[in-house]
Amino acid sequence: MDAQTAQHLSRDMPKGVVGYDALSKREHRITYDSSIIGARKVLEMIPGASLAPPSQDESLTAGQTRLRNVFWTTVAAFCLTIPVVVLSWANPPVSEHTILYVSIVLATLVQIIAVPEFYRPALSALLYNRVVEMDMLVVISISAAYGYSIVAFGLILAGKGAESTEPLFETSTLLISLILLGRLVAAYARKRAVAAVSLRSLQSATATLVGESGNSFELDARLLQLGDIIVIGPHTQIVTDGIVSAGNSDVDESMITGEAIPISKFPGDTVIAGTLNKGGTLTVTIKRLPGKNTVTDIANLVEQAQSTKPRVQDLADKVAGYFIPVVVSISIIVTIIWVVVELKVRNQLAGPAVGNAITYGIAVLAVSCPCALGLAVPMVLVIASGVAARLGIIIKTADVVERGFKCTDVIFDKTGTLTENNLDLVVERVFEQPTISPAEVHALVRAMVKDNGHPVSRAIELALEKRGVSPLELAKIESIPGAGVQCEWNGTIIRGGSPNWLEIDHAEVSTLSDQGLTIYCVADNAGLLAVFGLRTTLRKEARSVIQELQARQIHVHIVSGDGKKAVEAVASDLGIPPSQNASKQSPEGKQNYIRRLKEAGKVVLFCGDGTNDAVAVTEATVGVQIESSSDVTRATADVVLLGNLNGVLQLIDISKAAFHRIMFNFLWAALYNIFAILLAGGAFVRVRIPPAYAGLGELVSVVPVILTAATLLKKNFVIPNEH
Repeated sequence: MDAQTAQHLSRDMPKGVVGYDALSKREHRITYDSSIIGARKVLEMIPGASLAPPSQDESLTAGQTRLRNVFWTTVAAFCLTIPVVVLSWANPPVSEHTILYVSIVLATLVQIIAVPEFYRPALSALLYNRVVEMDMLVVISISAAYGYSIVAFGLILAGKGAESTEPLFETSTLLISLILLGRLVAAYARKRAVAAVSLRSLQSATATLVGESGNSFELDARLLQLGDIIVIGPHTQIVTDGIVSAGNSDVDESMITGEAIPISKFPGDTVIAGTLNKGGTLTVTIKRLPGKNTVTDIANLVEQAQSTKPRVQDLADKVAGYFIPVVVSISIIVTIIWVVVELKVRNQLAGPAVGNAITYGIAVLAVSCPCALGLAVPMVLVIASGVAARLGIIIKTADVVERGFKCTDVIFDKTGTLTENNLDLVVERVFEQPTISPAEVHALVRAMVKDNGHPVSRAIELALEKRGVSPLELAKIESIPGAGVQCEWNGTIIRGGSPNWLEIDHAEVSTLSDQGLTIYCVADNAGLLAVFGLRTTLRKEARSVIQELQARQIHVHIVSGDGKKAVEAVASDLGIPPSQNASKQSPEGKQNYIRRLKEAGKVVLFCGDGTNDAVAVTEATVGVQIESSSDVTRATADVVLLGNLNGVLQLIDISKAAFHRIMFNFLWAALYNIFAILLAGGAFVRVRIPPAYAGLGELVSVVPVILTAATLLKKNFVIPNEH
């Protein structure tokens, strides 16, 4: 884009273009409203312009950049360190002064290399945030070794150095190089682990677009526009969310919902970005653009969860806050003790005594590693949330990892949770009223249930739609969560919902309720206008999930707004005791039920369909909603299940596995630092860690933490569909 075009665009932006930014002379960012103008139209307005290279997943690019930087820093450090070590340990046939001059130059260069990696972040945190960061231990240890070496070098040049007062240039350089090696290995392991659970990698880069003439051609997926028609060939990835307009095929949605069995897709069905088409060919009309589709929604939620802190992380932060002052204090004490030992026990001269004691203090500082403590929680959280997302379990708050496996009681809503979302309307009664005809009742009901979203409303709307019933135009419709719908028609208040909310005691309602049907009533001030009876079908996995929960000694409850007979029928079928089910519950009733369990010391997981369960979801220790993938961002719970009820078991298993790994990491960090400090401080007479090798502590302490977290990738969390 030339300067003149850029100035024109920034001054007179076309309709639909809402923002323009010049990122550089050659790169510009244009923000537009996709409902008004499409990407191809924007590009056509700019002569000679082309798309910039696609941006990669930030979590992956950050890891790649970090790995690349640490790699070259480590290579440079080792190239400078090896000559220093050889000159120090190999007794080469050169003068002592030559060795010293070469060593100080190379050691100084290694210190310069350490500035951006260690000195800058540690000092910035201290000066600007008043925080003693983990890098401060490294800075103190390498500065002490280098500073001592400079002093010893000066004394030797002045002819005042004792025979044993030798510089420790090989210690300072090897210390830095080995710590960098540890960080290099950790960066590589972390990058591999994060890449394994990356969701944004499911985005397809190209799409096959059907042109106006009917010809198909391939283009960059970023140039797709709402309403475009694309072709999804056999064994290719679904580019973005859309509706099948032609063709049929099976689609593997396991990478999004965790459902192992491919789903058959026909015209009118929804397809999800990132899922895999099997043998057939599908023609799809785009409803959501790449970058704003289901994959993006889920990835954003997962990253949001990864950025939050569970309570156990607060403990780690507090311990880390005390760690550095304690280690520095131990280092000083160790140095003083060894000065006394060298002078009083071994009868050494002051110079050699202080020099040897300093090596112990440096070793203590260098070998101590709070990094393992700092990584113990976030590394596990990153992988656990990614593994869960691949199974169709979207963890929205990090605390779930800590709370999930402790559940003693699991409460299910009935309709749309234990039962399928698709109910069947099996009985309908319309009662004669002088002010309204049966046809008007049907049209009124169609208007009331239209776009309501509740499974009962959807079933009634579908049945009336099939009969050709058109909805009345109603000016005011109010949805009342957990109860029903209220509207005004011809000056009369009409209400539709459960008979419990409407306070209806009618023989027909009792008859249908005794049959175990879900009841929906419509009434005005004069009385009952209509009653609908709907039959529900249990989810195929409901029985096995509840049996498994009970086998784990977890109490299972049903709390529903449906009638007593309907709830009892489902509870009996699933083997849930009568004492653990409650019917005709309002949102407040569900909340009070959960509250009573919590007051009794129970840890409660509530699982509902998200339609009328916001209060219960909030009250529960862990709130879970079953949602369609397209509704994931609207869910208000701690966890969203995109698959089936097996996700409840998988959530508990992932939570348990993650928490155990966090505890192991804490234990490892504690044991490592205790034994490493004892060894480095000379607590064992014949065994010690030389300060030059203390830098390996970074590698020894951090890598096991990352590998422990990475074992979550290998663990099988798949739940069999049947027992």
